[in-house]
Amino acid sequence: MPEFATATAHEAPMTPALRARGLACRFGEVSALDGLDLDVDPGELCVILGASGSGKTTALRLIAGFERPGEGVIELFGERVAGEGTFVAPERRGVGMVFQDYALFPHLSVEQNVAYGLPRGTDRGARVREVLELTGLVGLGTRAVHELSGGEQQRTALARALAPEPRLLLLDEPFSNLDPSLRARVRGELREILRRAGTTTILVTHDQEEALSIADRVAFLWEGRVEQHGTPREIYLEPSTLRVAESIGDAIVLRLPAANGAVRTPFGDLPAPPGASRCAVVIRPEDVLLRESGTPAEVCGHEFYGHDQMLHVRLADGEELRVRVGPGEEFAGLDRVALQLRRPPAVFAESPTA
Repeated sequence: MPEFATATAHEAPMTPALRARGLACRFGEVSALDGLDLDVDPGELCVILGASGSGKTTALRLIAGFERPGEGVIELFGERVAGEGTFVAPERRGVGMVFQDYALFPHLSVEQNVAYGLPRGTDRGARVREVLELTGLVGLGTRAVHELSGGEQQRTALARALAPEPRLLLLDEPFSNLDPSLRARVRGELREILRRAGTTTILVTHDQEEALSIADRVAFLWEGRVEQHGTPREIYLEPSTLRVAESIGDAIVLRLPAANGAVRTPFGDLPAPPGASRCAVVIRPEDVLLRESGTPAEVCGHEFYGHDQMLHVRLADGEELRVRVGPGEEFAGLDRVALQLRRPPAVFAESPTA
């Protein structure tokens, strides 16, 4: 067997549920996607995370078949559905969609909404009952849409999308219409429903907390491209670029000169990227620890949030840092502290003019 072969007959590589390569899409002079690459494994919940205008909803519409890519290829479970002269209509892709506004039919009951997409000639009633049970809507089947809470409307839209047993489910900002106090609970409910259904799912959102809390993997989009694709832990703790580090979570960025392969920080010297003359050192506030000895700092502010606190401190060189601590710490009358880092920070090369 050739040396480069890594998979045996018993270890065939998994066919991705989605394989997108080089997707580009323009609307007039505006480039919505610019060479997007993305793989999603079967059974996975992938969250596409990005700010407004990053291209995440356009990516979803291309996958669903509502738009045609200007360039690139889309494959679903090994079947090409768009690109290089191929375009499979949305209704033939086996894709379910939950829209941002749910798009429920107001004149139909919950049961009727769920049954709407089921083909005639099947035991529709049995499938509707099965999906209502899966989504926690048993007992609400005869309700009108306007009688439902926001969370119940969302689950009805999810049940309708799951009823035809799609091989891929797409959700566009599914929590945006919910009251903030409901979002955490509904996120958990949705994650459990999708886990039990076993349906491969792609969800788009601009909310970092949503993305990190429910995803198996996160694809962070920036200007129409995937900047990083990985587990929530990888995205947060091991950002591949400075843009990801600054965009995901709370970040303290120290911009410092580098020389002889090292960058000197208030916490000691760190290895610099090869050839870098200036670096961005990224520290998370929760990685700054208060200790009896360490880097001296002066307390210059304090905010109490209940679940945690943020201490603002100033170093000897005037640099200000934020320190996230638990709610039980007392800071009344405290003016001097010593700091250490929980783990080495990420270091990125910057241009000298940055």
